[in-house]
Amino acid sequence: MRSVRFVSLFGLLAVILTAQCTCADEVQWRVVRTRHFLIYYAAGADSTAKRAGDLAEKWHVTLSRKLKFSPGGLTPIYLYPDRRSFSEATGVDPGEQTVGIAHTRTLKVRVDASGTFADIADVIPHELVHVFISRRLRWNSNRMPLWMHEGLAKYLADDWTGPDADLLADAASGEILPLDRISRAFPVDERKRSIAYVQSYSAVKYMADTYSPDSIPDLLSELETGQPFTTALFYSIGSKPKEFEEEWRQYLWEEYSWARWARLASGLAWSAMGVLAILAFRARVLQKRRRARELEEEAEHVE
Repeated sequence: MRSVRFVSLFGLLAVILTAQCTCADEVQWRVVRTRHFLIYYAAGADSTAKRAGDLAEKWHVTLSRKLKFSPGGLTPIYLYPDRRSFSEATGVDPGEQTVGIAHTRTLKVRVDASGTFADIADVIPHELVHVFISRRLRWNSNRMPLWMHEGLAKYLADDWTGPDADLLADAASGEILPLDRISRAFPVDERKRSIAYVQSYSAVKYMADTYSPDSIPDLLSELETGQPFTTALFYSIGSKPKEFEEEWRQYLWEEYSWARWARLASGLAWSAMGVLAILAFRARVLQKRRRARELEEEAEHVE
């Protein structure tokens, strides 16, 4: 279980991704080719490059099966040796927990291979989902809302942790964002942004579990033909976005009702403990006063 939240930025502006910067330019790039990938890595990181190539090929097989689609050509994956070179090449703030970017147009995957926030085994699968979707949809990629893009990436890459599950259970009692509010961008606020990711995963998983895992490739097939998302979703699962969201929200309400009761019980328990503490304090005060009176009475009796 990872100790930090994995975050992926999808579709960053090309001008940012292609910006030249001193630190990134100083990396002495080497390249190794696999069947479906070009792995760019810094000199001396041969073992990391081999591991990345093996991971990418393994997930290429898995995603091809899940999505019923295998993209052609070679996908470039850049492994940045440290946080600084990754940040300067992508424009991502060094303190931000973004560890991977897949660009929608160039289809280049850029990975922070330093291990500062996450291992490459947690980053590469997530970003490859974005590549598969972009290759499948091509110029129709923008028809898919961001929550579906990121939900698919987390779901298909098995990018789900214990903290993710805890956050979803906590947010289900009233913090879930309307899906149309996260269709083009996720919130800047860290907690709301984290909720956007976990609820996107939940919505996609609900769709696959309730209707069929095939509903995902079916949806992509419809979008590939140029259908708007509303129509594509209806053709693939028989529900429009608003109907689907209502069903999913009802599922969350029922699934995590225990969390609401647990929170209520916890609140009542703390309140009860507070009352008991006050009563205990009051009892001690009364006991001390009573003992003081007894001592005074004893003193008077002796005199």
